Amino acid sequence: MPALERIMLFVSYASQDRALVDPLVSVLRSADQHVWLDEELGGGEAWWQTILDRIRCCSVFVVALSNNSLRSKPCQAELAYARALQRPVLPVQIGPVDSVRVTPLAATQVIDYRMRDAAAHARLVAALQSLSRRAVPLPAQLPEEPMVPFAYLMRLSSELSGPELSYHKQGELLLELRSRLDEDCHDPTVRNDIVQLLCRLRDRPDVTVRTRADVDAVLAANDPSFTAATVGMPVAAVTGPRPVITRPAPDVARAGTDGSDRVDADPRHRGGPVKKLLLAGAAVAVAVAGALAFGLTRTPPELPTPNLAADDDVQAVMATPAMETVQADLEALKPAGSIAASEPECLGVLYPGLDSDYRDTQVQRAAWKVLEEPGGLQRAGVNGRPFVDQDIVAFAPNSGRAAAFVEQSVARWQACAGKTVTVTYPDHNTYTWTIGDTVGGAPRISQTYTLGSEAYSCQRVLNAVADTVIDVKACGAHITDEADALNDVIAALVTRAPAF
Repeated sequence: MPALERIMLFVSYASQDRALVDPLVSVLRSADQHVWLDEELGGGEAWWQTILDRIRCCSVFVVALSNNSLRSKPCQAELAYARALQRPVLPVQIGPVDSVRVTPLAATQVIDYRMRDAAAHARLVAALQSLSRRAVPLPAQLPEEPMVPFAYLMRLSSELSGPELSYHKQGELLLELRSRLDEDCHDPTVRNDIVQLLCRLRDRPDVTVRTRADVDAVLAANDPSFTAATVGMPVAAVTGPRPVITRPAPDVARAGTDGSDRVDADPRHRGGPVKKLLLAGAAVAVAVAGALAFGLTRTPPELPTPNLAADDDVQAVMATPAMETVQADLEALKPAGSIAASEPECLGVLYPGLDSDYRDTQVQRAAWKVLEEPGGLQRAGVNGRPFVDQDIVAFAPNSGRAAAFVEQSVARWQACAGKTVTVTYPDHNTYTWTIGDTVGGAPRISQTYTLGSEAYSCQRVLNAVADTVIDVKACGAHITDEADALNDVIAALVTRAPAF
C-alpha cells in the first residue's frame, strides 16, 4: 500500500460485518495509520460517550458500507454526528448494497473495496489523503449529542426487574417488546437482547397465563426454534380468555349404548336392569362430586362460541393465505386506555370494539379477533401488512339496543370525517390517519381512512343485525369493500344462529 501520512481514522461498521471489516482495518494499520473502532468496548453510556469522543477526534470518518450498516441505527447515528461535526466522510463499500440513492450517502463518492486488489488500495489511499487535507477544526458550538442507540433495552430491563408488574403493565411491556423486535430484528445482537427480555417477562412469577401465552406466540412467530417443547407453554395463535366448551354429561335416562332410553330386554343380556341402576348411582355420585368441585373451583358455565368469521374466510376475502388469528378475546371488549389520539373523540372511529364506546349501553356479551400475517405488531399500518379486526357485541333480545348503538355512532363518525388524527401507542410509535366521509345510515354505516400519504387504508363497517352489533375493520394496500364482505359473512352466521 502506498505511503500515507499518519492520520486518525474512525471506522463505523455494523456488527454483522466484522469479518469484512477486519481486512480493511488490517490494511490501514499496516500502513501505520491510527485506526479506531469499538472492538474493545462494552455497552452502556460509557461505550457511547467514548464513541462520540473518538468521532470528535478523528481526521476522517470511514463508513464500512453495506446493507447492514445502512440499516444499523448506531451506524446512522454515528454518521449524522460526524456530519454535524463537519468531519470528512469516506464510504468504503465492503459488502452488498442495494442502493445508496435514498440514504444520507447519496451525494458522496463511494470507494468499492470488495475486491481488495492493488487498484482498490490505490483508490482508498488517494481518497484518504484528499479528505485528510480537508479536515477543519470542530465547530465552536458543538452539535447536540445523539442518544444512546437502543437505550430502551436498559429501560425495559430495569422495568422487568421491578418487584411487581400489574396485568396492564405486563401488556404494555409486551406491546413495546413486540414492536421493538419487529423494528430491530435485523440487528442480531439487539434481537437476542429483546428475546432475552421477552423470556424474562414470560418467566416472572407474577405473569398471567394470558401474557405468558402471548409472549410464547411472539417468540414462536419470530423464531421457529421456540416451540411448545422449548418454551414450556403451548403456542396459541388465539390468546386471551376463551369460553369453556365441554360435552354435556350423558343423561341418566339414556344409559343404552345406542343412545336410546330403553332397557335391553334380551335375556342373554343378564343384569341389564342392574347395570342401569348402577349407572344411575354412578351418575348421582358424579353429580355430587361435580357439585363439590364447583364449590371449590367455581368452574364457569358452558358458553357458546361467538359468531366471528373463520380464518379461512378472512384469508379468502383479503386474498392473503398467510393471515391468521394473532390476538383475540372471546368474552370482553377492548380496553381503550393504552392508545392516545390527537383527536380523542375520534379514537372510537378508528378502533372497533372499545369499552369506552359501549359504556352504559348494557352489553350482554362481546368478542373480537385480530388477524394478520404472523410476526407483526397486531396493529394496522405497519409495513403495509394486511390487517383485519372483527368485533361482535350482543344485547338483550328484542331490546333494540344494537340498532340504537349504530344510530348514535352515525353522528360521531360524521363529526370526525375529514379530520387528520395521530395515534400514539405505548411503545411511542405514531400513525397519522386521514378519515373519510361516512357512507350510509343506520343500521349499517361505513367509513374509510388512509395512513398519511401512503396507499394504505382501512375500511370499517358497523352493522346492526337483530340484537347484535357487527363491527369489521379491514386494512391493506388496496382496500375496497373487504370489510363489507366480512361483515356480510358474520351477519349470515348471526342470522342463522344467536350471536352467542
